[in-house]
Amino acid sequence: MAGDRPPTPFCSMTSNEKNVKVKIFAVLVRGEDDEVERDNVRIACEGVMRLEDGRVEIVYEETLGEEGTAINTLSFSVEEPNVVTLARDGAASCVMTFSENCRYRGTYHMGYLSFDFTVATRRVENSVRFDKGGVLILDYNTEMQGVSIQNSKFRFTITA
Repeated sequence: MAGDRPPTPFCSMTSNEKNVKVKIFAVLVRGEDDEVERDNVRIACEGVMRLEDGRVEIVYEETLGEEGTAINTLSFSVEEPNVVTLARDGAASCVMTFSENCRYRGTYHMGYLSFDFTVATRRVENSVRFDKGGVLILDYNTEMQGVSIQNSKFRFTITA
């Protein structure tokens, strides 16, 4: 329902927010040895970038196939741009925090199914600035009960 979602992009903008283009390229690797499955994902969408109280937020909508859609919010402090949070709300919901060489626990919610996971981040590079956009790279491993289930490398390119 529209009332349950964050404001959609393209509404009237304030000086602390602007419309942006979000391009995402991801390489996802699951399995090991002879059973490796590799997916390349490319997404291009519109979003909104906000600057408030020293935090940058980038909000965009992602289609998850048959599962529906999710509103994703990438956020980070201007003073600590290499600690990034991704909050996903919708058909699949979770919150993930990325900080180089750190591990964070989370819970993934998909309707009636929920499961715990750990994100082990190898690399965060963030050149995104509110005034000019930039590139965010996230390289991390997702684990369940101590077992690696997926290696992910994301490159977000944000342009006005």
